[in-house]
Amino acid sequence: MKRILLIVLTATAITACKPKQDATTVKNETMKIHDQVMANHGKIIANQMKIDTLLKDMKALKQQFSSIDTIQEKTNLKTMLNRLLKAEESMNDWMHHFNPDYNNTNMDSVIYYYKTEKQKINVIDSLYKREIQESNQYLSKFKKS
Repeated sequence: MKRILLIVLTATAITACKPKQDATTVKNETMKIHDQVMANHGKIIANQMKIDTLLKDMKALKQQFSSIDTIQEKTNLKTMLNRLLKAEESMNDWMHHFNPDYNNTNMDSVIYYYKTEKQKINVIDSLYKREIQESNQYLSKFKKS
């Protein structure tokens, strides 16, 4: 009997020592990731502008890099630009739909909301990082990164 009581008390103590997540903590974690994505937003825009500049003057690009196939490069540039635009659009959509003041009487619902938003912004963060890396790599061949 004493063993059972000791086991129950130990289990209760362990459970009680687990830190409970609260809505503010999850919201702050979500906003921290948002802030990281926003720090990379300028890089997305800068690479869009570099690509746009290259697209506007394919003749000068051909003069500088005579061995390139301008038709293929134009296609590649448009593809890269569209990927950057989609990444930016995903962030804009997330911000448009995100409710930083989400309020519900059920605290579990509030925590669930912020956890879901955290997952969404993590996906966008990964997308931003990937698109920045790939566009930097692509632009480096034109000495534009």
